[in-house]
Amino acid sequence: MEYTILLIAAVAGTFLTVVWAFLFFKYRNEFTGLLDDVDGKIFTLKDVYFIGLGIIDMYESASGKRIVESDKAKDRIKDLGIVFGKNNAEMYYYIQSCAMLSLLFTFLPLGFLMGCVMKSSLGILLGGVVVFALVYGVSSSIKASVQREKDSIVDEFPRMVSKLTMLVNAGMLVRRAWDEVANSNFELPLYREMRITSKDISEGMAIDAAMDGFAQRCGVKEIRKFSSIYVQAVKRGASESVESMKTMSDEAWEQKKQYAKQKGEIASQKLLIPNMIMFFGILLVVVAPMVITMMGGLSF
Repeated sequence: MEYTILLIAAVAGTFLTVVWAFLFFKYRNEFTGLLDDVDGKIFTLKDVYFIGLGIIDMYESASGKRIVESDKAKDRIKDLGIVFGKNNAEMYYYIQSCAMLSLLFTFLPLGFLMGCVMKSSLGILLGGVVVFALVYGVSSSIKASVQREKDSIVDEFPRMVSKLTMLVNAGMLVRRAWDEVANSNFELPLYREMRITSKDISEGMAIDAAMDGFAQRCGVKEIRKFSSIYVQAVKRGASESVESMKTMSDEAWEQKKQYAKQKGEIASQKLLIPNMIMFFGILLVVVAPMVITMMGGLSF
């Protein structure tokens, strides 16, 4: 049985190696410079990503459609836009996809061939674990980056609404107040998205569409409600909407407290498993000698 598994692994490994070599020589100079600015901390081993880009290029040429056209891809692109910006989101979807394909096609044949060299199916298993760890690592790094950006937006949202409400309440025009708040911070993602929205409006986009895009890019449900209130303030005037903005500000601070409490509970739950493992480990160290001693006494 094991011989059959090793034979299949050898054939699969050889085939995948030939495919990898074909992609290497065909595409090694095709995407030069495209990945130079990609963060190597998030995208591991980016120097081999041209393999995945080659696979995607062949697929799109054969199928006649782009991989970004599916509904799943569009949802993912929205998340990537939070981290890498709206204009770069589609490109980073390609990079994420090619990263996983590249790591899979590079290390999976090595896993198969490792099993053949070791003459054991354990080598195949180890190769599979390595491939899974690398692919999962890239995916989890991107998800963690997206989550950090969303957490930053949720954390800063009440402060932003308070600033905006204060300026509007002081008599500043609603649109000017938006620009003032947007330019008050050039580091946090929430203000970056506000500046993008300002640019969209100044270039002729309708206020409703611009604020809808703002809410979608941020990916936070609280901002969708805020966006509709802001649109009303622009259309009807600040005097009619300032009370709604004050209420929204109070609600935002309360939601921030609830969010911090939820994160604390999640952190506690995550610590529960390591604590249980430590508890059983200590219990084993303490109880095992006692059981051995008792068993020795009984046999005596």
